[in-house]
Amino acid sequence: MNVTMKLTGLLIILLVGVVLGLQTAERGISKVSGVPEGQVQTFSIKKVDQGQVEIAVMGKQVQTANPKEMVNYVSRIGLTLGGSIKSGAQSFVDWVGSFFEP
Repeated sequence: MNVTMKLTGLLIILLVGVVLGLQTAERGISKVSGVPEGQVQTFSIKKVDQGQVEIAVMGKQVQTANPKEMVNYVSRIGLTLGGSIKSGAQSFVDWVGSFFEP
C-alpha cells in the first residue's frame, strides 16, 4: 500500500511537471519567434457562460454544458481502466503462480 501511494504521488508530480514544461516551452518559443501570445495551446480551461466551460487540450476544444458531466465521464474511464488493470494483474499473478504449484 505504501509503495502504491508513493508511485501514484510520483506519477502525479511527473504529469504536472510535463504540463508545466510544455506551457513554459510554448511561451519561450512564442517569445523567440516574436509572435504575440494568444490562447495557450497545451491546456486551458475558461468559463464561457452560465455553467458552460470550454476546455482546450493540445489545441482541441471540448465544450460541455455542465462541468459535472465531464467529471462523471473521466470517473467512468478511470474506474474502467482500474478494473481492467486489476483483472489483468490478477490473471498474471495466477499464471505465474501456476508454475509453482506441485
